[in-house]
Amino acid sequence: MITARKRHILEEHYLDFYSRAIGILNDEDDAKDAVQEAVVKTLVRVGVHDMVAYCFRATERECINILRHRRKMMQYDEVTIETSHEEEELKRQLRDSRRLLLPLERRVLELRRDHGYSNNETATKVGLSVSTVKRLLANAEKKITYTMTHEI
Repeated sequence: MITARKRHILEEHYLDFYSRAIGILNDEDDAKDAVQEAVVKTLVRVGVHDMVAYCFRATERECINILRHRRKMMQYDEVTIETSHEEEELKRQLRDSRRLLLPLERRVLELRRDHGYSNNETATKVGLSVSTVKRLLANAEKKITYTMTHEI
């Protein structure tokens, strides 16, 4: 049961709890959130003999939870940044490797892979036989695979 006495004790020490939280978190909003959570948990807790000490410990636990959450978010951001960097690097390598293709190989590859044309449609568009298109496509893919896996 939440009594006026409990509220008064916690209100009286709010700045002490806040000082502890701000010292741990170095962020006003996070400190306010931590203290608020700690006060609520203390108010609903039954059988607490030393409410101030309990609330101090609850504030510290809330601060630790916020720090853990921050660390997880930083790790997530680092993975996201690393992944997007790797993705950009792969795109760059792919563009560079396509530049090394013969013009006809590049055109066949673009029509087949980028635009989704079939071998027959590609052959018609470039004026070649289907077997020549298949051979040019196989050569282009081999060259790209080689340049993507070897430093050139």
